[in-house]
Amino acid sequence: MKTLIDKIRLRFFIPSGFPYARYLKEKGVLRRQGSGCFIAKNAGLPDGYLTAVGDNVWITDGCQILCHDASVIMLNARDASHLDRVAPITIGDHVFLGNRTTVLPGITVGSNVIVGAGSVITRDIPDGEVWAGNPARRICTTQDYRDRIHTATESLPWSSLLAGEGPHIYDPHREAALRKARVAHFFTDDEAPQ
Repeated sequence: MKTLIDKIRLRFFIPSGFPYARYLKEKGVLRRQGSGCFIAKNAGLPDGYLTAVGDNVWITDGCQILCHDASVIMLNARDASHLDRVAPITIGDHVFLGNRTTVLPGITVGSNVIVGAGSVITRDIPDGEVWAGNPARRICTTQDYRDRIHTATESLPWSSLLAGEGPHIYDPHREAALRKARVAHFFTDDEAPQ
């Protein structure tokens, strides 16, 4: 149970993303949580004690990680029964869940996986694949996707700005130059955003 201090700290002092993931890890909310995770504050993790995530997992805006099927409540009320449908969810290392992805009970998402926005994951996803849709289905391998993006990136006018030490995730020092180059590429002077 969160104390008032925890609620205030969470609301006003812990932004979404990496800081929020660190907060969840510090509080032991998830069954297991690796390092370098990004978790949006509006992601639904109602059954953290049944949820395990690996290293470098991105759970973006509006994702729902559902280890339970609440529809049994209606069936129990209708039939005076005592049904339950609960199962753990395991997410491997280096996984990106696009905005508003839903993961259903009992699912294992392998490592090196990308899931497209709005997907509903109804079955296990093997390592190294890109999935999308409702229900989610295999699109290609993660390596094929990376190769296509790499080729497209090389042709961008600002590709030289992306080069440098380490991975390019977000560099506030380069962001102004990147924005300027992108606006110049996509818009004429009279339609450029203000």
